[in-house]
Amino acid sequence: MGGVLGNTGLIRLLVLCTGLTAGTALAQADGGAVKVAPADGGAPRAEGEPGLADGGVAIEAAATDGGLASDVPRPPPRPVPDYEGRGPEPTTAGEVLVWIPRVILLPAYLVANYVIAAPVGALATTAERNHWPTWILDFFAFGPDHQGGIFPTFFVDFGMRPSIGLHFFWNNTFVTGNRVTADAAWGGQDWITIAVGDHYQVGKNDAVSIRAFWNRRPDTLYFGIGPESLDTDRSRVGSDVVGGTLGYEKTLGRVALTSNLGIRRTVFRDYTCCSDPSLQDRVEAGQLPPPPGYQENTTAAQLSVKAVLDTRPPRPLPQTGFRIGATVAPSVDVTRGFDRSWVLYGAGMEGSIDVTGTARVLSLGVTALFVDPLGSQPVPFTELTTLGGTEPFAGFLPSRFRDRSAIVAQLGWHWPIVAFLDGLAAVSFGNVFDAHLSTFRWDLLRMSAEIGLRSAGTGTSSFELVFGLGTHTFHEGFGVESLRLAFGVSYGL
Repeated sequence: MGGVLGNTGLIRLLVLCTGLTAGTALAQADGGAVKVAPADGGAPRAEGEPGLADGGVAIEAAATDGGLASDVPRPPPRPVPDYEGRGPEPTTAGEVLVWIPRVILLPAYLVANYVIAAPVGALATTAERNHWPTWILDFFAFGPDHQGGIFPTFFVDFGMRPSIGLHFFWNNTFVTGNRVTADAAWGGQDWITIAVGDHYQVGKNDAVSIRAFWNRRPDTLYFGIGPESLDTDRSRVGSDVVGGTLGYEKTLGRVALTSNLGIRRTVFRDYTCCSDPSLQDRVEAGQLPPPPGYQENTTAAQLSVKAVLDTRPPRPLPQTGFRIGATVAPSVDVTRGFDRSWVLYGAGMEGSIDVTGTARVLSLGVTALFVDPLGSQPVPFTELTTLGGTEPFAGFLPSRFRDRSAIVAQLGWHWPIVAFLDGLAAVSFGNVFDAHLSTFRWDLLRMSAEIGLRSAGTGTSSFELVFGLGTHTFHEGFGVESLRLAFGVSYGL
């Protein structure tokens, strides 16, 4: 939760979370003429212009001299002669390659496209015809040119506490380019999040931000440390986390640089939820060893830097290209000095091929993360690398796996469903290991598979509907260990 976002992204997200396309509302939020975005992802058209009817040609009223449409049927057009004798256009390599992911991911594709996407597309068409996005914008946004608003948020992740909340924003606060946000969410007893943020666009390629937050959670998961941690050792960790960050963003062509300086206070509590024992219960019963930093509150100061090179052009241009990213984040517990300090670092690479030139994208990527102690004390278990909850290991619950390093490879297939909403089918292999992947073994890899819908072109704020599954390691028989269903809308900096 928390962050800063303009009206355009907000309207996209709110409309997406109900399965609607956002063409009409977005055009009005930008102060322009009303545009209707076709559900097939085509170019928007002004309201009242001729459109496409069920995939056919544009329908126009043919007026006679008397002003009435002619009732005389026209003969069908004759075929265009092949004057040059070249025959039909040859099949392209992309049209052949597109069948590879279609065959491999056929079951997931059928479920995502016909069980999920078809109803969403029908709902989107109904929404456009009845101007629902315009109504939603007028209801939740206010002020001159809809520069402010209060929008609902929610997230449901089975196995975690569901939450509901509100996101407030006001664009051009005090000066042009400045946005103020506030967020609040509630997930039942001992679950609350409050955050405020300010984001100022200094120039076209520079921005600064400030953020403060408080998170109280009773449902953070802990299963143990290492690649063979057991699902039967599931336990909960309660905590209060309060902190703040100062951020700077810089764009240099296709390179995006982000740096943050922050401080975060973590205080462990005896909260628990979901009928699971707490970590303290497991430790006292001898079922789990106490992890590093167990019941030791920390006040961590951190400087993080991230650089991303993305050669893919913005949509609707073909999405062939590659993305390379790297991050480093040294931290120190200011209450204990450099004896308890550590550094998190990692890198990832992903190559994408738009096999048809229409955003049907096959991607292959690999990510590696590491954390090392800088002082004499071990890294607290809350600061270890984790897998689960998000790509590329969305088949498992958040923080399912923890250790000193992690590596994951993912094969994915993305395709457009409606405006600002993509279908996704992906399969990943990976796991966590000891320092620098020193305990890596091929038979310790696990698989995570997912299908679902995710927003596209909405920045750091997103809607998602994901169904995933995760497996045991190959060494343990590769059987299904985890089933996960998550959906909701979230806002980011």
